[in-house]
Amino acid sequence: MRIAVIGAGGIAQKAYLPLLAVMPDVKIAGIFSRTQARVEEICQRWNISKGTTDLSDILALGPQAALVISSTDSHYGICREMLENGVDVYAEKSLTTSSAQSYDLARIALEKKRILAVGYNRRYALLYMKAKEIMGNRKVELAVIQKHRTEASNPTLFDQYLDDTIHQIDLMRFYCGDVEPSTTAYEKKNGVITSAVSTVDIPNGGQGVITICNEAGSWQESVTLHAGGLSVHVDAFRRLRVMVDDHEEVYGTDRAGKWITGMKERGFYGELAHFFECVQTRQEPLTNAVEAAKTQVLMEGLVRASGDEINP
Repeated sequence: MRIAVIGAGGIAQKAYLPLLAVMPDVKIAGIFSRTQARVEEICQRWNISKGTTDLSDILALGPQAALVISSTDSHYGICREMLENGVDVYAEKSLTTSSAQSYDLARIALEKKRILAVGYNRRYALLYMKAKEIMGNRKVELAVIQKHRTEASNPTLFDQYLDDTIHQIDLMRFYCGDVEPSTTAYEKKNGVITSAVSTVDIPNGGQGVITICNEAGSWQESVTLHAGGLSVHVDAFRRLRVMVDDHEEVYGTDRAGKWITGMKERGFYGELAHFFECVQTRQEPLTNAVEAAKTQVLMEGLVRASGDEINP
């Protein structure tokens, strides 16, 4: 399969290019970046024959699919151009900067009969998937989803939730269905968001809590779910605890100490493999544009619940 990679920043070099290099039957036909220096650097490092700063050059290569891993504010225009020119698209989260734009891309993909997948890798992470399997059809009564970092960088709650916390917001939907936003409170120091807590109402009773802190002692991420006498807890991305009837079982993943193994744990490999399968079979991706738009609707509702305005 001939693909194009649009974007050559940190996530491209840390995750996507190493994965693509080891995936069978995938060939990078060309790569796009905004600067010529970055294009030349990436082409040399990853042995890519064609690099460009002109998006029309990418279309001229006739790729079957494109990975859009550029800045979020560039996604709408790039994805739209790819879809309208018959190219299937995988876009890194968040799909766009607004749910309205994401729904519009979903409409275009449907009209053009194109595949449009969005990179919510947590849904494909090994232990998060196992937790979903163990919960089965049980209705979650309480969900607590956390992500903590050691340094704050986002000036507004909207930026924080769109850029980073969107993964936790999407996981809330993944485990609990179409939850409704309830409350949000946050703290801000020196012009950046340092902590936030949001709550949601789970359908047919139940509560969900999303918490973030950007002044933590280390990077941390976890999910705790309680339902019908069963509790599961995931310490991302390496340990899953299952508690029932005062009995506890602990699951882990086989860690070989290699970067690719880490990418499988985190779901990057699984989501890319799923996207390429969808391109071949024309089945709808599990994390398609409609799912992405619904997650953004929830995110926007949680920002509004704080009293803040959403961008645009």
